[in-house]
Amino acid sequence: MADEELFEAWLDEELDDAWSGLTPGPSVDEVMARISTTPSWFLDHAVDIVALAGDVLDASDGRFLAAARRVAATGKAAARQGAGVVLWLVASQELAGPFSTALREDRLDRALVTLSMRLPAVVDPSLWVEEAERREEAARTFLLWNGQLPAREDERNARALLSRLDSAARAEALERARRDREHRSEIRRRLEDARAREAASRYSPE
Repeated sequence: MADEELFEAWLDEELDDAWSGLTPGPSVDEVMARISTTPSWFLDHAVDIVALAGDVLDASDGRFLAAARRVAATGKAAARQGAGVVLWLVASQELAGPFSTALREDRLDRALVTLSMRLPAVVDPSLWVEEAERREEAARTFLLWNGQLPAREDERNARALLSRLDSAARAEALERARRDREHRSEIRRRLEDARAREAASRYSPE
């Protein structure tokens, strides 16, 4: 069952288009293999996700730590586990060896919230470790929101393959939540435009 509340939390992030500014990344197979080795303690609810984020990435990275705090604030077990997988992908570069292409750090906050809120809203993160198809979805989603194209894939192929796997896009409840959000945003935009026109006419010289 889809967690609309968690999906709404991701929508509240109001992230920019993930497909802009992509750079080459490691292969999907590499990321999938690394996800499958996520240590259990990275998924342990007793471990403070914010403290772990500070240990994994330089504590001076304010955006990443702020993202971890927002994940923790959801109070959702699935969000905590999704964040644990992302933190393992980052930490594993030192603990288990580097990827063929290093992970970008400038978009890790976006990858963290997306794999902690959007995907866990419809797919339990434990399935990322257990099931190949869901693991591929998690790997592709991570690379996309981390600003990287999978190795040996162009954008067209990457889009098609992720679209085929996208559980959130296929979840009726989440799609309804997305449409409702777009509708409210459009109403808010129209109201703001109307107020701006009214203010301009009120103060314009006669």
